[in-house]
Amino acid sequence: MNPYSDFSFPWFDAFLLWLSGTELRAFFYRFEDFDWLFVFAHVASAAVLLGSILIVDLRIIGVTREISLRKLAVLALPWSVGGAIVALLSGAVMLLFDPIAVGVHTYFLPKMALILLGLLNALAFHRFINLEAAETPNAGARFAGALSIALWVGVFLCASLNGAERISSTSHAELSR
Repeated sequence: MNPYSDFSFPWFDAFLLWLSGTELRAFFYRFEDFDWLFVFAHVASAAVLLGSILIVDLRIIGVTREISLRKLAVLALPWSVGGAIVALLSGAVMLLFDPIAVGVHTYFLPKMALILLGLLNALAFHRFINLEAAETPNAGARFAGALSIALWVGVFLCASLNGAERISSTSHAELSR
């Protein structure tokens, strides 16, 4: 079902078709005239999320040491949580506007997987690495910080690739046969 490439999962295509026919989708479709507002909220909140993650992760991997990690984390965490909540909610609304048009992009599922991995990495870091111990980061903390940066930059890369993706002439030609 993917007009952009040969990359497709039948189970996900079936989910998108099902989602397109739900009452929830019909409810949110009424607000599609305001899609620009949801796109803005999504991009702005994702930028806040990425920025707040980057300043902490860069501190963890040792790029800067001017401010204590604990103080920086206390300042950044509310921004990270707020950005994540708004980005997830606005993204869900945009998906509900047109599940098929949004979900069939080649990099949509990789983006979702990277978001999940980024959230799991953050939870694991907060569960297993003490912020005071990470003040002078060990190899494990530095790895977690570098992995976090890579995952979240990957999310933005996938989002950019989805936004720039155009229907392939070969895929489109095959669809019209």
